Amino acid sequence: MPEGRVPISSSRVSTGDISRHSFAIVRRGFDVDEVKAYLQQVARIVEQFEEHEQELRAAVAQADERAAHPVVDEATLTASLGQHSAQILRHAHEEAARIVVQAQEGASTLLREAQSQANELQAQAEVASAQRVAELELMVATAEQEAKADVERIRAEAQGEREHVVDQAKSEGRALLEQVQEARRRVLSDLATRRRALSIQIEQLRAARDEMAAAVQNVRQSVDGILVDLSRTDDEARAAAAAAGDQARINTPRDLPGEEATEAPAEDDGAERIAEEGAGEPGHDGVTPSVDELFARLRAGADEPDATTVVPVSAPTSVAPVVVIDVEDDAEGIVAVTPIDLPADPPTDEVIVNPDDGLIAQRDELLSPVTTQLARHIKRALGDDQNRLLDGLRNAPSISQEALLGPEDLHLSTYTSAAQSQMAEAFNAGTVFAGAQHGRVAPSPAMEQSSAGLARTIVTMLRRRITEGGGEDMGERVGAAFREWRGERIDRLVGDYAVQAFSAGVVAAAPGGLVRWIMTAADGCSDCDDNALAEGVPVSEGFPTGHPYPPAHSGCRCLVAPASA
Repeated sequence: MPEGRVPISSSRVSTGDISRHSFAIVRRGFDVDEVKAYLQQVARIVEQFEEHEQELRAAVAQADERAAHPVVDEATLTASLGQHSAQILRHAHEEAARIVVQAQEGASTLLREAQSQANELQAQAEVASAQRVAELELMVATAEQEAKADVERIRAEAQGEREHVVDQAKSEGRALLEQVQEARRRVLSDLATRRRALSIQIEQLRAARDEMAAAVQNVRQSVDGILVDLSRTDDEARAAAAAAGDQARINTPRDLPGEEATEAPAEDDGAERIAEEGAGEPGHDGVTPSVDELFARLRAGADEPDATTVVPVSAPTSVAPVVVIDVEDDAEGIVAVTPIDLPADPPTDEVIVNPDDGLIAQRDELLSPVTTQLARHIKRALGDDQNRLLDGLRNAPSISQEALLGPEDLHLSTYTSAAQSQMAEAFNAGTVFAGAQHGRVAPSPAMEQSSAGLARTIVTMLRRRITEGGGEDMGERVGAAFREWRGERIDRLVGDYAVQAFSAGVVAAAPGGLVRWIMTAADGCSDCDDNALAEGVPVSEGFPTGHPYPPAHSGCRCLVAPASA
């Protein structure tokens, strides 16, 4: 670079920086669009200055190039052009340096002015932006208030509509519930009426059966009396018949062959007729009646014109069957003898033994120890559960019901675990009762269902009693809830589910897949009666009432056994 030339500063702002420069938005300021337009105008002016500066820089560069690489040196040039030309050349160099300095100063001045104007425009834009922001905030606040008012109005309308819909749904639900309850009452009333009618019919049938048994017993007693009379008067009757025959032959005239005697002693008419009919007319079945039968018919005919006489018939059985003989008598004597067979009746003085008593005793022998142990486990679990709740109340008297009771699944698992082992024993006892070896039958899902059902019944009733108590203290509610499960209530419930697990084991191991229902009490329910009437049923179909096995109701102790047992 030639000496004495002022360097051009390169620290300047470009036009792109000016047009892209952004300003912070404050509450008060100038119009943003107006500021941007003015900045673009300033950027164009600065761009013009920069173009002029570039032209000057190019001229300076060319001059520097010529100066750096002269064709001849200054001495030669001075010698060639003279002293005056060399002085002109120096003045040209000085003028070029002065022009460059002036251009730099002008550019710096313009830049400062542009920067000042840009600052002013920025301040104005900030003020305008702040005003716009304030206006926007006011508009937003107004819109928020209007939106809140609309939301409140819509919410109020929705609340009113919801209450209306809920009231309407409740009314419809109550009406539907009343209809369902009315239908249920009608169905239950109809079922109760039918059950009463069936019970009456059953009682009538039982009464008729008793009357028939009494009638058969009376007939047997009559037959026994007749047998005694016949055995006592057998010889007398035979002698009287022989005497009557002799007397008839003595009184018959010898000169009137073929004609009957016109007169005979009155007391011998009946015997003579009987003897003649007995000698010449066979009975109904082609066998000539004996004297004993004829006298029996005669005595019966003397009491009633159309009598029915019961005559015993020998039989190889222990109970003698009876034959009812229908005897028709008229003025001429006995004209017809019709035997009518009656079924034999078992002796009433014999004690009837239930053949299923042995099975019931075997079931009780297998199941009673299991039921006792199951009741102990459940009672121990109840005691532990009560202590847990009371400890929670002592540690936190203001604890909520949900936090005190804990999750229902965890509560259920406590009692399910306490019942599982004994339910498995009850199931295995049922398989042994059915004839299988202990532990050889795979566990049935019914065993798990029995444990879960027992646990759910206890937990549901406990939690309901504790959560739905009246004005009692929480501790009093807990104590009352657990007191209700002591004694017969838990024993009956445990017995029900033990019978269920035992019956499931019998069904799982039943040979041939056929089982029958055995009632253990005479006063069972109608379902038990219906199931007991069905002999052997397949385990896959279940009994007529839909129960796969006992119990059919709470407290039911009926027995399911293999059909072959």
